Amino acid sequence: MYTKHLLLSAIALFIFMVSAQAQTAEERAKIVAEYAKLNPQSKSARLAAENSLKKKEADVELRVQAYLKKHPTLKRMFESNGSVYYLKDVDVNGNPVYINTKSNVESGLMIKANQLYSGGTLGVNITGQNMVVGVWDLGQVRATHELLSGRVTMQGNQSQSSVGGNDHMTHVTGTMVGKEFANQSSARGIAYGATAFNYDQPNDATEMDAFAALGYFISNHSYGYGNHEGQSLWTFGAYDNQAQNWDRIARNYPNYLPFVAAANERDTSSRLAPDLVNFPQYPNGRYNNGNRLKGGYDMITGIASAKNVMTVGALDADKAISSYSNWGPTDDGRVKPDIVTRGTAITSSYFNYTNPSNVSVASDTSYSTGDGTSFASPAAAAGGLLLQQYHNSVHQSYLKAATLKAIMLGTAEDLGQTGPDNKFGWGLLNVEKAARAIKYKSAAGSPTAQTVTDGTSKGAYIEEITYNVPNDNLTELVRNVTASGCEPLIASIAWTDDEGPEQTEANGGIDPTTSRLVHNFDVVVRNITTSVDVRAWKPSIMANRTADATFETDWFDGNGNNYKQVKINNPVAGQQYAILVRKSTASPATAKPFSLIVTGTQLTAPTAIAQNFCGSKTVADLVTTSGENIKWYDAATAGN
Repeated sequence: MYTKHLLLSAIALFIFMVSAQAQTAEERAKIVAEYAKLNPQSKSARLAAENSLKKKEADVELRVQAYLKKHPTLKRMFESNGSVYYLKDVDVNGNPVYINTKSNVESGLMIKANQLYSGGTLGVNITGQNMVVGVWDLGQVRATHELLSGRVTMQGNQSQSSVGGNDHMTHVTGTMVGKEFANQSSARGIAYGATAFNYDQPNDATEMDAFAALGYFISNHSYGYGNHEGQSLWTFGAYDNQAQNWDRIARNYPNYLPFVAAANERDTSSRLAPDLVNFPQYPNGRYNNGNRLKGGYDMITGIASAKNVMTVGALDADKAISSYSNWGPTDDGRVKPDIVTRGTAITSSYFNYTNPSNVSVASDTSYSTGDGTSFASPAAAAGGLLLQQYHNSVHQSYLKAATLKAIMLGTAEDLGQTGPDNKFGWGLLNVEKAARAIKYKSAAGSPTAQTVTDGTSKGAYIEEITYNVPNDNLTELVRNVTASGCEPLIASIAWTDDEGPEQTEANGGIDPTTSRLVHNFDVVVRNITTSVDVRAWKPSIMANRTADATFETDWFDGNGNNYKQVKINNPVAGQQYAILVRKSTASPATAKPFSLIVTGTQLTAPTAIAQNFCGSKTVADLVTTSGENIKWYDAATAGN
């Protein structure tokens, strides 16, 4: 009987732990209520906005149907060279705009997601239990597959089903949420305890709006423009209407973060579909040929060029950039891709298998190994989902999308050129390091926020700031932190920006450099003792696309990014640093929330103690404070 009671208690405790870690209906309702306050529209106004989205999609469909009628030999969707192509739109010049799909355990190991699992270094069991991710792709998911059964649901009114799109969606979904399965242990998904809501690609904006409005956090989109011969050159690196639409959705739902594949057209023209290369209706001279005239740069297009998404590039198994992963920057100089994960040789579930008679047959036990940013993006998205769940399990709240993005970018492993670059972005996702920043975070005004139960001192400062920083380019918001000296001091700011002005060929031509930012913040880190300032990274733009990133020489000297970072490689242990944030005069005067993340910090120690606290001291060795100092600093009166 005693054993039985112990067992029942253990089961109850397990159920409590899982439910405490997961996103509940009540938590989603709270987020939805916050969105209602943020967007206090009448029911008729919300309906009008929804109808506007639907009308745009209906107009696209009319253009496509007219084009197909004019070219009866063309197919709306087809497969070529392992990628699925879908006729998305027709541009103002009458050229077809195709999108194509962007073709696990090893991937999870590279980004260290396994450290959140049972037995990992964080000492928790975070696998995505009861969390939901949205998956938009081409085709249908194989919901009965042994890796996915009970974990995925194809949503209603999703009619797109043909050729290899089914394989692609099933593979991508398995990379994210494929469950533990003994016979295919290498195919386990990264958030293998989570579930997926699956959608086909048409009407994605309207469906994403509805998904985000319900309080969900993460979605994955392993598709984008085909970057083929008929695609107008101005679209490469452009902030077009697709990017603008997605930024508008993210602005309306600031907890929502879409992940987008960077695409795979960089290596050679052999990756382009031969069905497309020889279409007679394409204008001569428009063939981009992998953009090799620009050395592989300027290849980010469509939704991947949005400001408020995470654009994901692909690495090989040795952390080298893959031969296919597209490079940035955007025309206005923003860093793309944002982050990279492994995308080469990824094994996951497949919809079909080819039988001995060379016939493709649907299967619940089929697996395939593939390459592509398609499989890098869901790894990053699943990592983001795990971090949201972990933050809630530790701090009983979820992160804004800008905060999650800043944590992921600010803790990424720098690869390639020093600092941000147009190949690796801000580096390789490191879920373990991001989780440690979450675990050891302190926050403004929290007297108990400086120590944790295992006796280590705080190693990160995370704050979601809602106060309206004046846009006079003089007044600074200041947060003081103390450096541990054990690692670089990295200060990041990020914000979900409003949608910027749409870029078209008519209003900008090819590669215009006009910034698409609406709100613009900047950050400087000052050594309080020496008054020496360190400024944010200044990423290279198209004009110097192969150069290393430099540093800003003045406020707002960067290149239009809504994520900015200051990195001090060798901070002085125990030294106080001031984190200074300004808003530019060009920004709207209205408030724009932003997130501040600083890693490499410690609890303030008394001057008499010379030891460097690197997370190894006990609680008795630490001095309790009431949180980092918070003040306003007016540069106009301080002689700065």
